[in-house]
Amino acid sequence: MRGGRARALIGAAVVLALAGWAESAAAAPSFRAPAAVVLERDLGVRILSRRADAEVPVASTTKLMTAYVALRRARLDRVITVAPYTATGAETVAGLHAGERLSVGDVLKAMLLPSGGDAAHTLAVDLAGSTGRFVGAMNAAAARLHLDGTHFTTEVGLDTPGNHSTASDLARLTAILLGDPFFARTVARPRAQLANGLVVVNRNRLVGTLSFVVGVKTGHTRAAGYCLVGAARRDGATVISVVLGDPSEATRDADTLTLLRYGLSLFHGVTAVRRGHVYARVAVDGRPGERVALVAARSLAVVVRRGAPFSVYPTNVAELARGPLPSGSRLGELAVKRDGRVVARVDLVTRSPLAAPATAASAGRRIVLAGGLVGGVLVLVGCSLSLMRKRRAGRGER
Repeated sequence: MRGGRARALIGAAVVLALAGWAESAAAAPSFRAPAAVVLERDLGVRILSRRADAEVPVASTTKLMTAYVALRRARLDRVITVAPYTATGAETVAGLHAGERLSVGDVLKAMLLPSGGDAAHTLAVDLAGSTGRFVGAMNAAAARLHLDGTHFTTEVGLDTPGNHSTASDLARLTAILLGDPFFARTVARPRAQLANGLVVVNRNRLVGTLSFVVGVKTGHTRAAGYCLVGAARRDGATVISVVLGDPSEATRDADTLTLLRYGLSLFHGVTAVRRGHVYARVAVDGRPGERVALVAARSLAVVVRRGAPFSVYPTNVAELARGPLPSGSRLGELAVKRDGRVVARVDLVTRSPLAAPATAASAGRRIVLAGGLVGGVLVLVGCSLSLMRKRRAGRGER
């Protein structure tokens, strides 16, 4: 903001203390998983971790990267052919039949919900031509995303040498995937019916049982133990948990709920900016004493730690408003600061139209017009008086 006129701004910096209690000092919960992490998705804050960067087998949570690559290689409505697949041991399959035709979206559902190895294999073969090339694409994606503890040798998640990741990398990948509407909707469903009539059921039993749990992916092999990438949403905050190497499904689920509940207890979403609310007033050029109201162009919600302050203040606001301007004209912005840094900006726009200022030329024209009008009236009056005198003089002669 610049100049003395900027003093007309309302609340140059409004600090808002959030309601609620500060739970950041609450004791960390106990859990059994040998490798785990929980983070808040919007902030990217690691809330709690244990050996979060240890490179370990991750079983079918591998399929999160399979989904990431598939979503970027093909449209959801693209129809592909189910490839022949022979499952190994106790590996899970969705029950797809070789040769049948399904959309990429349906094959993804068959992979993400029941953790179908047949579905993951089909995506790899059809979208890359071979499993080797597809796994290469998975590793290239991991490098681009800076998942430095991650390497793949299978698209399915079997116990093969060199297939590993970390709790931290899986949480970061999941945070990205949840930004994809199809992925987010799919992993939050307890079941889905495919176009061929097959009903696939989510192996994550927490989804559909607890309303705040919204995903994401299970996994289990002998080397990896029981694994679960979870996600939960409440009060505007989304937290992601990863537990790797648990000894049983029951322990895996209990650890996941412990971490998700703990994360949700620390954060919530708040409305930082309200659309249409006046946040500043700016002087109008050529009209002393007049101010134009500036309002937020949109509402904005942010996620914050419970009990933590944040600030909202106008910035980059014009020194003067010069008409003509329609309503909704941008004359500045609001900055939202959290944890000492600006995390969002919202345009400040005029609430009402602003007419053009009076110029010297237009004022001169108005004076000339007024003068001409007065002059015309005086001429008419003079003519009328002269006519009246002549009439009187004529009556006197008669």
